[in-house]
Amino acid sequence: MVLLGLKIHTLPKLNKPVMIAALPDMGNVAGIGMDFLVKKLKAKLFAEIYAFWPPAVSYDHGLIKYEQSSYKFHYSQKENLVLFSGEFNPSDPRRLYELCYEVVNMAKKLKVSTLYSIGAALRQPSPAEPKLFAAATSPKYLSLLKKEKLELLNGKGQITGFNGLVLGIATEKQLDSVCILSEIDNPNIIQPKSAKLILEKLCQVLGLTPFDTKELEEEEKRKQFMEQQMSYMNGLTRKDNQPGIA
Repeated sequence: MVLLGLKIHTLPKLNKPVMIAALPDMGNVAGIGMDFLVKKLKAKLFAEIYAFWPPAVSYDHGLIKYEQSSYKFHYSQKENLVLFSGEFNPSDPRRLYELCYEVVNMAKKLKVSTLYSIGAALRQPSPAEPKLFAAATSPKYLSLLKKEKLELLNGKGQITGFNGLVLGIATEKQLDSVCILSEIDNPNIIQPKSAKLILEKLCQVLGLTPFDTKELEEEEKRKQFMEQQMSYMNGLTRKDNQPGIA
């Protein structure tokens, strides 16, 4: 079956599953988290939405190669989960809306009970442990989120990109949805620790068996080392630029 770029290989038989849907964002928090879930759950691919990416072809020794990217739907029968992920967040608003509608339509087709999205929340640089925030499209989830010690997003603001808009489209289609965000202080550097915190909280909220997150911890150590090296090099540059220092 092919419709608007959607190709369904096979529809899984699940019992009112939960869907987790998110695309790469600041610090690639959502991208890291979704890739980790697919890998650790050994989730099976069942459908794809073809993406308008990349806007180029590659070549190897004169031979043209064309590989069109796609967004992917996976499922875990054991955990009764549906996962939606991809390599990039559409920048064109029309494509973004189309994608969100396709994802929510798939959720309705599979009789998904609740849709979760994950992502990053930007904060000022701080040595403190990143906080986790949450928001929901239905008041009945707010007490659950508080019980799980998730801080609700206060005041007014926006959750941009796919990870936010999909919640709105879900509401339009009468599908309850929840968003869990982790703080980051640099949107231009990958943030494995923030992804790890979200995954641990998701396991707690959804009653999943906790994951071994050692590889994310190792990735965080490498990130911190790189940041220290960059800070050191920046310090040398500042000294070199000072008047009277050769």
